[in-house]
Amino acid sequence: MPNTLLNLKMATAARAGLIGLVGLGLAACQGGNSASSAQPAPPAASPHRLAADKASDPGVIRFRVNPSGVGAYYGWQMQVTKAARNQGFNPFITEPLSAGASKEYALWPDRYAVKVYRLGELEFSDWVEVVPGEVTQVYADYGLLFDDILISREPDPARASPESDTRAWRTPVSASYGPAVLFAHNGYRADYSGPQNNGERVGAGRVQIRRHGQPFAEIAQAMVAGDRITGKTRYADGREVDGDYLIHSHQIEPGSTTTWPDGTRFAGRYRAFEPQQGELRMTDGNVWRGPVSERKPAGQGRLTWWQGGWMDLPDGAAFPHQTGTFSCGGETVPAGECYYYGGKKLAGAEALAGLMERDRQLAADRRREAQSGPPAAPVAEPAGCRAASGTFRDSTGNNRLELDSPGEGQGRLVSLSMEGAEQYRFEIDFSFTTTADSISVSYGQGMYRLASSGQVLQRLSVPSGTVSCRYDGTLLVFDGVEYRR
Repeated sequence: MPNTLLNLKMATAARAGLIGLVGLGLAACQGGNSASSAQPAPPAASPHRLAADKASDPGVIRFRVNPSGVGAYYGWQMQVTKAARNQGFNPFITEPLSAGASKEYALWPDRYAVKVYRLGELEFSDWVEVVPGEVTQVYADYGLLFDDILISREPDPARASPESDTRAWRTPVSASYGPAVLFAHNGYRADYSGPQNNGERVGAGRVQIRRHGQPFAEIAQAMVAGDRITGKTRYADGREVDGDYLIHSHQIEPGSTTTWPDGTRFAGRYRAFEPQQGELRMTDGNVWRGPVSERKPAGQGRLTWWQGGWMDLPDGAAFPHQTGTFSCGGETVPAGECYYYGGKKLAGAEALAGLMERDRQLAADRRREAQSGPPAAPVAEPAGCRAASGTFRDSTGNNRLELDSPGEGQGRLVSLSMEGAEQYRFEIDFSFTTTADSISVSYGQGMYRLASSGQVLQRLSVPSGTVSCRYDGTLLVFDGVEYRR
């Protein structure tokens, strides 16, 4: 403060000297009060002890116009265009101010690009530093012959009463800063609102996480330090996670445990917030060790039954409707082979072979039935859904169903959707057999992609089964959804 007063006195003395050179009459007009009118009054000493400032405290920038009313005393504006390091800053400019007026803005500590105008003419342009717990003053000190912009700093008197409401005369920091993006990847976006200091996030702030534009999680008192976001996280689906999120590696901390409200529990490695590889304990007590997708087994791994024993699956997506021969064993049962059809355990290989042969015969019968017809006459198309083949679309044009041949064969379902400005594509292949009024499908693995780049966002399994079907040669109703050829 002493240096500031000295600068003000020197500026005032210089101005008084120049005015004296103009002429005796002009000097008389200035009179003996020119010095007192040119310099701002020093801040009154606080009778209270100021609270200690912290790195997470905001600072204040104050724009004040000389109160003398002599000279260029109206049309002053301060513009703050950007912060040097902090994210989320919203540029602003004051309304035109006249003699004695001032404006205050709370800002997170940083260097700010400041410009001062008088009647639209640029008077000052430079970086001005704002520090925690102090007021940085930009003072328009004008006179008859020249104007000065003086920068000074003083303790924030509001810290003497931290509970006081300063909004009556000071624009809060929330008006000058919006959310800053912490990360955006794999369909997730996290925004941070809270204290910053020269580009570093300090103290506790608020983190909101969205998935494909929808609320996913929130941390009300988040601490962001280096790669790690810590704090109590509330997830929209009610899950609880005992580990932190790592920003640079885009994942929940490996080894963390996630528990869902239905009792499902996972511990292992994550892709973003979702389980990827580890131990999945399901609601029925069975435990899967291996790849995980959409909280279900996926890929090669081992299933341990809740009542004891284990089974190795080449593709966990087949569970719980697995069909075939699998390696299995347990503490009291020697390792060997076990046989399943549609998720039901069979007595042996003969039982599985019989069921598989039955399925082959049924498929052959359906093919012969589809191809049969009176001799020397055109082959009549099979009735109903047995005749359905080709490409079909729903009324929106966003969903496409492909069947490569009537009766049975291979198919594909493609669905497009929009979320914000982004288009997403879901596609899944399947094999099928039909009757006149039903279709039985066995799905492969579905993929959820970004339509623009083809990037795979998720892989998921869809249960196989039989659904209702109706076809009149043009309109195909598949599981209640209408498609037209």
